[in-house]
Amino acid sequence: MRRHGKWLFRRAIRTTLAFLGLLISATGVAGAMQTENKQETAAYERGERGALDPLTPEEQEAAERIARGDAHVKQALGENGVRLVSAVPVIIKRGESPEKVDVHQRTIEVVLFRPEGEVGARVIVNLRQKEAADFQRLEARQVPFTSDDLNDAFQIALRSPEVLKVLGPEAQSFHVQISKTQPEAAPPQNEVTGLPVRSSDPKDPCYRHRCMQLHFRHGTDYLSLAVDVDLTAKHAVLETRSSR
Repeated sequence: MRRHGKWLFRRAIRTTLAFLGLLISATGVAGAMQTENKQETAAYERGERGALDPLTPEEQEAAERIARGDAHVKQALGENGVRLVSAVPVIIKRGESPEKVDVHQRTIEVVLFRPEGEVGARVIVNLRQKEAADFQRLEARQVPFTSDDLNDAFQIALRSPEVLKVLGPEAQSFHVQISKTQPEAAPPQNEVTGLPVRSSDPKDPCYRHRCMQLHFRHGTDYLSLAVDVDLTAKHAVLETRSSR
């Protein structure tokens, strides 16, 4: 009985120590969370933006300017005829520990593209340090399509006598699809929309080239035709319903 009592006593001590350990650990976590909350509050009061908050026009302008000014970008793309494809906030993870991520850093991924020569670039911009932290050259097929590509494809299509003949006198009245960032603007009566085209056949030009298929809307109805445009070769082919 005496040995049994000592065993119970030792077990009670271990249980108490374990409980105290958990209590201390929980207190430490709570303290860390409280500190983090205070830091977030202070950052908010200072007007600092979160890592993934939408870019302000000033931030986008600054990120684009820094990216365009990077020596690697100038060497790969030059300075003339370079378009902004996108600029979005990202979080760059350093190491394996999530604690190493600064949730208040403003790191922007900027994608640029030069249609002449079809050269693209991905640049990571650190807005706080006002510098380009990383550069990656992109192939044409890695660069997303934008409204600029749609406009280029439409201009190529308008140089085709076949397309002009089918569209008739209203050909010049068509306008490229309005960006969704402008909801206040009413869509035109005659509108051109486009879908990126990529072939899985190595023999097809669109396997490597940047291609887009154009569709034409008159009012609420789509015309029964489409135009396949090879932006790389600057060539357009008319498709009608009977040929599809």
